[in-house]
Amino acid sequence: MKHKNLIFSNTILAYVVLVLFGFSFISFIMDDNLAIFAMTVIFTFLGVGISYIVNIGADKKNSIYIFLLFFAIYIGYNLIISLCLINFYGVENIKADELWFFRTSNAVYLLIKDGYSFSDIANIGEYGDTYGVAYWYGVITYIANLYGENSVLVQKFGVSFVAALIPMAMYGISRLYFSSKVSFQITLLYGFFSFIPYFASTLLRDTHIALMFILSMYLILKKVSLLNILLLSIFIFFSYTLREQTGVFMLGFVSIYFFVMIENTINSRAIKFSVYIMLLLILIAIVFSLDFLFDMLNQTSSSSAQRSQAGASAGSMGAKIAKLPFGLNILALFGFGQIQPFPPSFIFKGGHKGLLELTYLMAGILWIYGWVFLLYGIFKVKILKTLDLKLLLLFVFSMLYITLISVIDFSQRKQMAVYPIVFLLMVMSYLKIETSKRTIIWVGVTLFYITLVLTINYIKL
Repeated sequence: MKHKNLIFSNTILAYVVLVLFGFSFISFIMDDNLAIFAMTVIFTFLGVGISYIVNIGADKKNSIYIFLLFFAIYIGYNLIISLCLINFYGVENIKADELWFFRTSNAVYLLIKDGYSFSDIANIGEYGDTYGVAYWYGVITYIANLYGENSVLVQKFGVSFVAALIPMAMYGISRLYFSSKVSFQITLLYGFFSFIPYFASTLLRDTHIALMFILSMYLILKKVSLLNILLLSIFIFFSYTLREQTGVFMLGFVSIYFFVMIENTINSRAIKFSVYIMLLLILIAIVFSLDFLFDMLNQTSSSSAQRSQAGASAGSMGAKIAKLPFGLNILALFGFGQIQPFPPSFIFKGGHKGLLELTYLMAGILWIYGWVFLLYGIFKVKILKTLDLKLLLLFVFSMLYITLISVIDFSQRKQMAVYPIVFLLMVMSYLKIETSKRTIIWVGVTLFYITLVLTINYIKL
C-alpha cells in the first residue's frame, strides 16, 4: 500500500537509467569526449536533487522518475539529430542562431577561468540581458573542460537536462488537480507532444526561461510558505538574467501569490485595500522604469517590415496580418502564432533536414486541437467558473503574455513559457466534454486544417 501511487516499478526505473547512460556512452564514443559522460552524471544528480526539493510528499519519487525518463528521451533525441546531421548531411549539429551561444560558452569560460564572477559578467555589455544563460553555458564549459572538452553535444545535453525538468514540474502541477495516474498521462502528453522536445535540441535560452516559468507556476499553485517565496525569488531573478522582459512579467505571477496570501490572512478590508495599492504602485514603478515596455508599445503600431519574422514563408503571411486595422491585427497575430509552424511545408524550407523538425510540426498541429477543446470548454462547458482563484489568474496572465509576445514575434519558442497552464486547461476542458462531442471536434478540426493548408498553398500567401 505504501507504494501504490508510484508510476514506475524499480525494474522499469532501472531500465530507464540504463538507457540514459547507454545514450550517454554512445555519445561519448561518437564525440570521443569523456566530458559528455561526466556531464550526464552531474546533470542526473542535479536533476534528482531539484526534483526532490520542489515536489511534495509521495510525489517526490514519481517526479524523480519522470525527470530521469525524459532526460533519457531528450538526450536520445539529441543524439539522433546529431548523428543524422553530421553523418548523413555532413553539417554541424548547430544552426546559425545557436552559434552565438556556443561561442559565448567558450568566451565566458575563459572569463570564469580568469576569476570573473557572475556580477562581473553581468556588467559586460556584449551579453545584454542574456548574461544568466551565458554564465550557465560558461560554467558547463568550465566543468566539461575538467574531464574532456566543450562541444556542441555537451551543451545540448545541458539543454536536455533543463528540458527534462519541465515535464517533472508539469506532473507536480497536474497532481494538484488529478490523480497520479491521470497526472502521469498528462505529463507524457506534454513531454512528448508539446514544443519542449524540439527546443530541447536547440542551443538557445528559451527552454531555460520555460523552466523558470513552470517552476514558478507550480510554486504559486502550492500552499504559501517561506520556502516557496524564497524559491520564487530565485526563479524570478534568474529569469530576469535570461531575458529582461520575462523576468519583469514574472512579477505579475508573484502578485497572484501575494494576492491570495493577503486574502487568506487579512480580514480588514481597509488594510487589504492599502496593501493592494502599495503593491500595485511598486509593480507599476518597476515595470515603467524599464525601457522594454515602451519598445513593445512602439512595435505594436510599427509596420510589419520592422517586425522580426520566423522565416520567409511565415513572415510573408505575418506581414499581411500585421497590416490589418489596429486591434484586429493583434487578435490575428495571436491566432497565427498559435498555429505555427504554418503552413506545414515551412519546416522543409531547408531541404530534407526538415524531417528532423517533425516534432515541431507535430506539436504545432496538436496545439490547434487543444485550443479548440479549450475554447469549447470555456464557452460551452463554462470551465473557467470551476477553477480556483490562483489557477484562473495564472491563465489570465498567460493569455496576456501570449498576446504581448505575439505583437512582436509569433514564434512558439517565446510563447511556450506559459503553455503549461494553457495545456492544463485544455486537458480539463477535454475531460469535461462528452465523447461524442470530442469526436466531432477531432474530425471538424482535421477537415478545417486540411482545407486551410490547401487554400494557403493554392493562393500562395
